[in-house]
Amino acid sequence: RCFRSSAPRRGLEEFFDTMNQETVNSNPIAGRAWEAAELRRKSFTDLHKLWYVLYKERNVLLTESTRARQYNMRIKNPKRKESVRKSMGRIKQVLAERRAAYRAAEARAAEARAASRE
Repeated sequence: RCFRSSAPRRGLEEFFDTMNQETVNSNPIAGRAWEAAELRRKSFTDLHKLWYVLYKERNVLLTESTRARQYNMRIKNPKRKESVRKSMGRIKQVLAERRAAYRAAEARAAEARAASRE
């Protein structure tokens, strides 16, 4: 099963924010970062998809930052980078919590199996 989040024909255009190209001087409205409580309700598959959407957005923002630095300009809405960074960190946090809970459950199950054998 193949997962694609965008059309494969776009090429390098995917790394540039072309949605607001005609309004270069305006500040685009950016969404907020995902809260950890919201992410805890998501399935692993949803978190995986969201991670790659955020990863792609991070690459777009890094490309924009580099391009803006080359031309001595400022990027549009610099808070977007912070929101993406926070969301990615929170996904890692939620996955670490799940991993710890899984390992604790495995340890309890192993203890229960050992106790039942005695």
